[in-house]
Amino acid sequence: MTTKRIFKAAVLVNSISSLDPAFKNAFQENITTASRDAQVDFFDPIKTQIYPEIGEYDLIVLTGGNVADAAAKDIPWLLKMQEFLRATVDKSPMQKIVGVCWGHQLTHITFGGTVGSMNEFEVGVTPVTLTHEGSAFYSGSFPSNDELRIHQFHEREVKVPGKGFVALAENNQCLVNAANTILTFQGHPEMSAELSKLLLEDTPKYKGQSEEEIEVLDSKINRPHDGIAVWARIIQWAGEA
Repeated sequence: MTTKRIFKAAVLVNSISSLDPAFKNAFQENITTASRDAQVDFFDPIKTQIYPEIGEYDLIVLTGGNVADAAAKDIPWLLKMQEFLRATVDKSPMQKIVGVCWGHQLTHITFGGTVGSMNEFEVGVTPVTLTHEGSAFYSGSFPSNDELRIHQFHEREVKVPGKGFVALAENNQCLVNAANTILTFQGHPEMSAELSKLLLEDTPKYKGQSEEEIEVLDSKINRPHDGIAVWARIIQWAGEA
């Protein structure tokens, strides 16, 4: 009798917040929905600075963050994470890694890209236009083969991708490296409307000032999104050679 292999994911939580339990639960739910019985282990790279053993997980996830500018050059725990990424690519070249929002930005900085401020905040479910490569990568994953709908929650973005990365969506919203081992998203495939609203309570400046702005934002947050389908594709991709 063959025992079914359990999918293992390591999630590096790049935040310090009272909302971290809800944040972790979002990743837990999405990953186990995409791969039933998956083992999801969480790591704290900020305080304890404990990392997963390289090569022991099918997938390593770098979450969004609220503690430091991903481009900072004088924060020890942040520099240690960049060292971990480089060491992982060097020692375990087939390791699959996903970067989300802040994790997306840090990944590109680590491999030679740049990040900068946007002219405005981006919050709520937003359609992201896929490139030709993106349409091929996500073929059959969504109702539309031209775009994916994903929660956004950020005010900084990747200006120049890391070396060797290919755009799967316009405006550096989703990229994959040439080796097909690192996949990054500016948006939040793990996020729900409920989690987005909780984060807004922690980030008042994103909420808007007028009643009209608040209504528009609320409408965007409650739009249908492709988060579960994205995670299904991520898990599938993690198992590809």
